Amino acid sequence: MTGVLLARTRVEPETRFRKVDRPTEFFGSLFPINPTALPTSVFIKPRLGLRVRPGALVAARDTFRDPLDRVLLAGNWDLPLSAGIGWSRCHVLFQLENLVSWQRRETKLDPVTRQQISDGAPVELGPIWASVESYTRGDEDPGLRIPTDRLRLITGAPIRLNDIIDGKTVKRLNHTLGVSIAEFE
Repeated sequence: MTGVLLARTRVEPETRFRKVDRPTEFFGSLFPINPTALPTSVFIKPRLGLRVRPGALVAARDTFRDPLDRVLLAGNWDLPLSAGIGWSRCHVLFQLENLVSWQRRETKLDPVTRQQISDGAPVELGPIWASVESYTRGDEDPGLRIPTDRLRLITGAPIRLNDIIDGKTVKRLNHTLGVSIAEFE
């Protein structure tokens, strides 16, 4: 009986969220995240956390709006406090500010080499919501010491290497926290 009563207690006020791509709503609580708590602590924009009930209709890669009309992307992340307890589930949130084009070249099998080749014009797959962040990763050539500006893109779309997003080609791709993080040069 005590567990049932504790499960109904609300310590944090819940907010209504609505998904971008379908008419689904869910409730949760936002909280700030210490940037060193995530394995990707070099992100530039501040991150938020989302605590929801176990049955809430939100998962990694879901894009939704908060009451302030910000577009947010949910990533996999669970606090040690909620692991295994079953009272709540936590997600890390990324603020998506750009609706960008997403293109991919079609591939076909080369009859001679039996390798996949891409030719022709890229096919439009988007637009997709994304966060585009500029950062400097370091020197391109240690001898010349020329700093190189790079762009990082965070999205929930299933992008691949060599996709063209907002006119730039994806050179590096990392799937972490349940989302896609791409780099451009």
